Amino acid sequence: MSTILVFPAGLPDALRFRAEAEARGDTVIGASSLAFDAAQSSYANWDFLPFVHDEAFPPALKEVVARRHIDAIYAPHEVVAGRLADIMAESAPGARLIEASPMRDKERAYRDLRQAAERQRTEDWFAASPLPAKPRLSPVQAAGLTRLVDTIPGMCDGDKIASVCEIMRHAPAGDIVEIGSWWGRSAALFNWLGRHYGVGSMLCVDPWSSAELPQGVAVLDRASAAMDTDEALAIFQMNLSPLARGDLNYIRARSTDGAADYGPGLVVDTPAFGHVEYAGQIAVLHIDGNHAYDSVAADAAAWIGHMKPGGWIIFDDYVWAFGDGPRRVGDAFLASDADRIAFSFVMGTALFVQLRA
Repeated sequence: MSTILVFPAGLPDALRFRAEAEARGDTVIGASSLAFDAAQSSYANWDFLPFVHDEAFPPALKEVVARRHIDAIYAPHEVVAGRLADIMAESAPGARLIEASPMRDKERAYRDLRQAAERQRTEDWFAASPLPAKPRLSPVQAAGLTRLVDTIPGMCDGDKIASVCEIMRHAPAGDIVEIGSWWGRSAALFNWLGRHYGVGSMLCVDPWSSAELPQGVAVLDRASAAMDTDEALAIFQMNLSPLARGDLNYIRARSTDGAADYGPGLVVDTPAFGHVEYAGQIAVLHIDGNHAYDSVAADAAAWIGHMKPGGWIIFDDYVWAFGDGPRRVGDAFLASDADRIAFSFVMGTALFVQLRA
C-alpha cells in the first residue's frame, strides 16, 4: 500500500481519486493552499502547503513528504502538476508524480473517442432495412454520445453502442421500451438517440427487486444477493434525471405486470421524471431483464405483440457466458415469425431483429 499526497485536494478529480485510492487501501493525505478548504472534511489526514509559485512552497513540500513518508503525489491541476515535475527530485525525493500532465491525459481520452468514432464502420447490410435511413451521427456527435454513456457504469459496450446508433436511424416513430434498466447506461443511449431522431418517448421497466434477480446460475445469484436494489433505482434516477425532458420515464414492476398496463393512452407519472405520455406502440424493444429462459420468454411474449411494423427487437446477451436463455428465445422468434422479419444480425453479444414495415 502507498501513502499518497493529493494537492490541491478540493478539486472534483482529487476527491474522486481519494475515494478510489482509499478503496484500494492506500493512505491519502489531503493538502491545500487555502486557509479554509471545505474539502478538508473529506480527508482523514490534512496539511497546508503554500501556493506553488510561492518561494516557500518547495521547502514546505519537502517537509510534508518527509514527515508523512509520502510515496506518490497526485495533482489534478495542470499548473500544479507542471511545477511539481520541475521540483520533485529535490523537494520530494523518493516520491513519484501520478499523471504529470492531467490536461494532456484528458485530451488523449477525448481524442481516442473522436478517432474511434471516425473509424466506426458502416455496414452495407443496413440497406436491407425497409425504412429510409436518417442521417448518421457525425463523428463529434458519436464521440460525445459515447462519452455520455460512459459516465454510467454498465455492460453496454462499443459494438452495441454503434449498432444502436444505426438501428435508431432506421426506426419508425413510436415508443422505445427497455426491459431491465438497472443503473440506466443503455437507457441513456436509447433516450438520447430517440430524441435526436424523433422516434418517440422512452419507457424503462424494471422491478428493481432482489426477488427478481436470481437467474439460476450460482455464481451470478451469489453476486446478485449482495446487490441493493433500492440504491440501484436511486442511481438510475440520478443518471437519467439530466436527460428527462418529458419523454423518459419508468415503471418499477415486473416486465409482465408492466405490459398489462401498456397501450395507447398510457401516462406515467413519477416524482423523479414527471409526466410522460406514450403512443402505446413500440418502435424499439430492448429485452435485457432476467436472462433465465422462462423470464426472457415471458418478456418477449408480453411485449412483442405491441411492436409497430418496421420496429426493432433487441435480444440482449444473445451470446451469454452464463447460459442460453436469450439465445433460445431469440432463435425461437426468428423461426416462428420469419415471415414478419425484414432482417436480423448479431453484433457483439446482442441479436437485432427488424420487422417488416
